[in-house]
Amino acid sequence: FSIWAILTHHSAWLHSIVAFVFLFGSMFVLLTLWLTQRTTEQILHYSQHLEGLVQERTEHLHQALRQQQQLKRYFEQLFEGMPVACFTYDRDGVIREWNQESENLYGFTAQEIIGKTIYETFCRPEDVEATRAVIARVFGGEAFRNIEWQDRTKDGETRWVLCSTFPLIDTDGQVVGAISANIDITERKAHEQLIEAQRDELEAQNDQLQQITARLAEANARLERIAHTDGLTGLINHRSFRDRLGREFFYALRREQALSIVVLDVDHFKQFNDTFGHQAGDEVLRLVANTLRHFEDDLRCAARYGGEEFVVLLPGSDVHESLDFAEQIRQRISEIPCCYRQITVSLGVSTLALHTVNPETLIEEADQALYVSKREGRNRVTHAAHAGIRVDTLPEEEWLSRLQQVVQDPGGLAEQQVFSQLAYDVLQTRRRLISGACSSACGRMPCRLHMWEQAVGERLYGDTDAYHQLHEAHERMHGMIREGVSEPEVLESVCELIIENLQQLRAESDLRHQRAA
Repeated sequence: FSIWAILTHHSAWLHSIVAFVFLFGSMFVLLTLWLTQRTTEQILHYSQHLEGLVQERTEHLHQALRQQQQLKRYFEQLFEGMPVACFTYDRDGVIREWNQESENLYGFTAQEIIGKTIYETFCRPEDVEATRAVIARVFGGEAFRNIEWQDRTKDGETRWVLCSTFPLIDTDGQVVGAISANIDITERKAHEQLIEAQRDELEAQNDQLQQITARLAEANARLERIAHTDGLTGLINHRSFRDRLGREFFYALRREQALSIVVLDVDHFKQFNDTFGHQAGDEVLRLVANTLRHFEDDLRCAARYGGEEFVVLLPGSDVHESLDFAEQIRQRISEIPCCYRQITVSLGVSTLALHTVNPETLIEEADQALYVSKREGRNRVTHAAHAGIRVDTLPEEEWLSRLQQVVQDPGGLAEQQVFSQLAYDVLQTRRRLISGACSSACGRMPCRLHMWEQAVGERLYGDTDAYHQLHEAHERMHGMIREGVSEPEVLESVCELIIENLQQLRAESDLRHQRAA
């Protein structure tokens, strides 16, 4: 009974469990069916949504692909249509693209060269390392422009190219490749080399020409020295001295400065030659010349005037200074050590004076003074002024006649003749213009010049400052003559003013004629 009770009791418990399990299973099945139906709807919905997204994205991808293909075609057309040789390469130097101009330049087709490196195709062996360095810097982000480079063609010919190479950078900023553009400049380089060779040749010719010019200048200098220098003594010769004397003479006249010359002659030179020979005579002349050379400076100059005669020009030296200077020369020459016998000279001196009208007057007076020294025993100095020597090259009457001819009615003379003759006579003889015998001519001169103004000057020169100054100078001279002013300094200053204005008027006239022409 106990066991049955227990079994009966357990059977009810089992029945309850079975009922519960059955109920739970039914509910689970129903729930599963409900969830399955709902999930299927959601999945279908989500599937439709995803399908729409996929279609949209696919369309976008197709559009992007079409754009990419279009850009690729554009790039290929642009790349192929470039008028220069272009190719792309990677960081190892492997060529990836190759256009038609590259084929024209290097001779390699795209099929032959794509996939090969720059180093094994057109790079010269001696340029491999330099090319590697450039490529490394390009893939470091650096660009190179206008590099002059030498490459090889397929036939082995070397061509000059102007190369520009740039990195290709993606959207992430990474260098993914490089492009190189190359222009054939072989012909230009050939012209440059030709020009360089021609320039070198011209420079060589120019150097040669400069050398020839230098030698020619040296030869001309030697000829100049020969033409102006005495070959025996090294002093300037007769012609050069006359040129120098003429310049210094007219400079002294314009500046109213003193000017003297010393003429000296070796005493008994012919007897010296006959006794000791011409070589000894030449040695004496050289000794005298060397002594005179010690007295030369920037102003003073000595010359061999002819034979055994020498001359010294003394700008700025008056009578007393020139006498002292000549005495120093005489003393120094007499002290020259000579193995034959004592050397002495006779000297004549002249100084620019009021009556001196040209350089020949100075020379003639000094020469006459020299002969006075010889007559009085030689080895001495004589000044022309102290010896009463005066050379008149233009007599007073002749000068007055010329002056009167000039200042007479100028209307019948050409303007140039009036000016030239008037200016020349006043300039050359202005010192003599002040002498007493010329006072009447001076008195007539302002009136005649006034007539010249009326007939010629005003018509040619018009209303100019120089013309008015000339007129004022004439009036001043006329007033001074009328008042009896005869001081040489005053009259000379007025004459100088007249000359200056005449010269200025002449210059203005020449300029006006040039402009008119």
